[in-house]
Amino acid sequence: MNQTKRQEFISNLLKVHGEISSKELADKLLVSMMTINRDLKELAAKEDIQLVHGGAIYRGADILENPISIKEEVSVQEKKAIAKFCRTLVKPGSSVFIETGTTTLAVAKEIFTIENCQFYTNSLLVMNALAKYEAIQLHSVPGKYRDLSKGFLGLETTEFIQNFNFDITFMGAEGIRLDSGVSLTNEEDAFTKKAILKQSKKTILVADHKKFGLSYLHKVGTVSEFDMIVTDLPSDQAIFKEISTFANIKSVRKEETKNEN
Repeated sequence: MNQTKRQEFISNLLKVHGEISSKELADKLLVSMMTINRDLKELAAKEDIQLVHGGAIYRGADILENPISIKEEVSVQEKKAIAKFCRTLVKPGSSVFIETGTTTLAVAKEIFTIENCQFYTNSLLVMNALAKYEAIQLHSVPGKYRDLSKGFLGLETTEFIQNFNFDITFMGAEGIRLDSGVSLTNEEDAFTKKAILKQSKKTILVADHKKFGLSYLHKVGTVSEFDMIVTDLPSDQAIFKEISTFANIKSVRKEETKNEN
């Protein structure tokens, strides 16, 4: 593979994954780390690519949305830690809405044993994960199926949920910034999330650290519209401190938890 094709491959890979290490690229392309670092440096000079220690991240607006199958393999332990904390937010007997996404899926797997709760979801993944437990009250929300998010979205979904007032909702996002708010790549997904946000007494935004600093076309709301943001982002990061001025944000990193005890 020549340099032009190699750099095109790297660029497309970054648009899908958002970030990648130099070692991973070297292994995939069977070239030296020196060659990869030179390619990344050249790409950073002409594209929306930011060099970081050990690799690069993509900052362009045309980043491609990752399929759920890829998202499920990213930040697995961080999502489990977020989910474990979220369990403490749900009271027995609550009506709980669980939105699409892999972090919300982790939350669903953690909270489904809480007594006497009614669980509503537009996520096929959540339905498949919880349907085998006959003892729980699980409700599927209708809508137009979108394979990329493995969920039901759109007008039919929003009209249905207008009949409910959920005690608590768990919602994910693809981008979180103070200036541009909570955002997504897909218009229907954002439209659906806005509607669910209005029907919830309390909405918890769950997101791993990789979502912070990113911004996409379709806005769900400002960070202050969410009752709490639960993340593994360290509290000493500048963006965490910036958001904490306007929103209730909680870090579940082990060192953060230890410091609070």
